[in-house]
Amino acid sequence: MVHQYKNNGYNMVLDVASGSVHVVDDLTYEVIALYEDHTLEEIIKELSSWDEKDVRESYEEVTELKDAGVLFTEDCYEEYICGFKDRPTVVKALCLHIAHDCNLACRYCFAEEGEYKGRRALMSAEVGKKALDFLVENSGNRRNLEVDFFGGEPLMNFDVVKEIVAYGRDLEKTHDKKFRFTLTTNGVLLHTKIEDLKKNGLTGVNISLDSLKEERFKTLTRRGELSSVLKAIDKCLEYNLKVKINTVMVNDINKDEIIDFVDMTKNKAVDVRFIEL
Repeated sequence: MVHQYKNNGYNMVLDVASGSVHVVDDLTYEVIALYEDHTLEEIIKELSSWDEKDVRESYEEVTELKDAGVLFTEDCYEEYICGFKDRPTVVKALCLHIAHDCNLACRYCFAEEGEYKGRRALMSAEVGKKALDFLVENSGNRRNLEVDFFGGEPLMNFDVVKEIVAYGRDLEKTHDKKFRFTLTTNGVLLHTKIEDLKKNGLTGVNISLDSLKEERFKTLTRRGELSSVLKAIDKCLEYNLKVKINTVMVNDINKDEIIDFVDMTKNKAVDVRFIEL
């Protein structure tokens, strides 16, 4: 199986079975798209706008890649897939979209236009509890289960988060399971909730933070205070909550802060993950 796509002006070709990734010119990209289902002569006719000699050379190069086992590679696992699908499904983790709403308006976010891709809404406790029931019922013999609350901003629905966590603790007693609850948040409201989070059994937080500079933070989020987020990080560490920071790197906006975020990991017990937009 071969996947073709264009990204940032590059023609990308992924050969799934071998795991090979190729960056090719425009002609070769078109030849690859026709290669499996057409003869050389048919491809030459199909690509009549190109010089025939160039098409033949490109075809030969694609054939060499195929012979080398890095393009159009045979899937040696295909015969096993039916048996794999017949295996009983085991679910060990869920992400609950607890709040389809947010208190920020980050420039790259789907929420930027204010529509939130549908009406703003909060998950009910009833739906959240049913999700935990589903997780337990489909977890098989797995004892350790994971649930992450995310949004939008999950702290905008914090009472329901607490109710779902409490329900999870009751399920632990009756089903011999152990839940690990985490929260993905922008951190603006977090510093006022940490004691409650700890008391209700949350073990970690994932904080979305794209700048350590106050003015840039305001430009990116268009509201909120960086100081509130930094205060929350320190308080989480004080309460022994595991902190992971997700940083979206945007060209020409915040890539100059990569070293600053790396330095943060030297001074604080946090993990930083960079996500390129």
